[in-house]
Amino acid sequence: MSYRGREVLLAGPAGTGKSRAALEKVSFVAYHVPIRAAIVRKVRKSLTQAALVTYEKKVLPEPSGVRFWTEDQEYRYPNGAVVALAGLDDPEKVKSTEFDMIYVQEATELDQLDWELLVSRLRNGVLSYQQIIADCNPADPYHWLKQRCDRGECLLLDTRHEDNPLLFDHAAGGWTEFGEQYLKTLDTLTGYLYQRLRLGQWVAADGMFFTEWNPEVHVTEPFDIPDHWPRWTSTDYGFAAPWCTLWFTRDPEGERPIYVYRERYAAGLRDEEQAQQILGAEQDEHVIARVLDPSMFNARTEQNRPSIATVYANAGLLGIVPGFNNRRTGWAVVRRAMAIPEVKLGQLVRSPRLRLFRGHCPNLERTLPAMVHDPLDPEDVADKLHGQKTEDHAPDALRYGLCAEAGPAQDETVMEVAWG
Repeated sequence: MSYRGREVLLAGPAGTGKSRAALEKVSFVAYHVPIRAAIVRKVRKSLTQAALVTYEKKVLPEPSGVRFWTEDQEYRYPNGAVVALAGLDDPEKVKSTEFDMIYVQEATELDQLDWELLVSRLRNGVLSYQQIIADCNPADPYHWLKQRCDRGECLLLDTRHEDNPLLFDHAAGGWTEFGEQYLKTLDTLTGYLYQRLRLGQWVAADGMFFTEWNPEVHVTEPFDIPDHWPRWTSTDYGFAAPWCTLWFTRDPEGERPIYVYRERYAAGLRDEEQAQQILGAEQDEHVIARVLDPSMFNARTEQNRPSIATVYANAGLLGIVPGFNNRRTGWAVVRRAMAIPEVKLGQLVRSPRLRLFRGHCPNLERTLPAMVHDPLDPEDVADKLHGQKTEDHAPDALRYGLCAEAGPAQDETVMEVAWG
């Protein structure tokens, strides 16, 4: 309530009270200062059955002294403050007016130009600060609004179900009866809807490439890896864009699950620095195979520089082999490793082959659900999303590592020892 920064976003799962909190602030300020404010959504008519119900029945006191002027579509307060209603499907009302505060409901419906238009209208100057407050349920992690928050241009405030007093009684220290029933309803959701609306995670949905991904079954608690299990690494090269190396191990018996147990991920590191980071992470581990992005084997003609693979080898990384680079086949291998087995009577008969150590592979865990289908080739991931390059470095490294285990390798001597 007291935050005075220019842009703030309330994000979180369904039912945390985000809209109520934003509307309470707008109304509180309007009662005390004769501001001009606006309640905005992408489509104006969507406000009627959403924000306005909350505003009139829960936020405005009775009697409030606030009157709604239908012709002008605005609430007028006794002190002269005005809270106007607007939709960006007809933005002329917004373009022609200046505001002190703007509240945007379901901000992920907007595009970046919509947002920039609203921010440009924050110049009424009656209030000592000008602010746009927005709320949303999480969308995909590459959404322009999430990226704006990640860059520090907008403050992201994560909300929880415990923040809503209708759901959680802080005095009693537990869920209310209504809260228990509401959470049970959310617990029936599956896939990305469960992750967004129940857990509040920013995960991809529309066109999500790896629909098999489920952190509840693919992420496991770390454990001490037996010495006799084979270990290998895979690397996707980058310098300006991030470089990523993943570490794999496999149970050599039974269903032979594959674990990704470590990650190194950074931009701006030279070839030699990347190799040293890899060696430094391993200490006394015996890593049999190093699977590299095939482009790392390309000769470099400038100043007779050696290939990146040669730099790695000279730094002491042994067992280097090129990765399999057929993307369609590679992604199919990843899908098979992710495949969740049949569920009987609510219990998994067996776990998927691929599992990630919790907390050890944050960028792989973050970017896997963000991959979406290429609209021109549905069997491949898209290079761009929302006009930005997709962050596919960790998924590419995963693809190289899983393909090396799944099929014939280019260097049969090294890989035959590795897989036994």
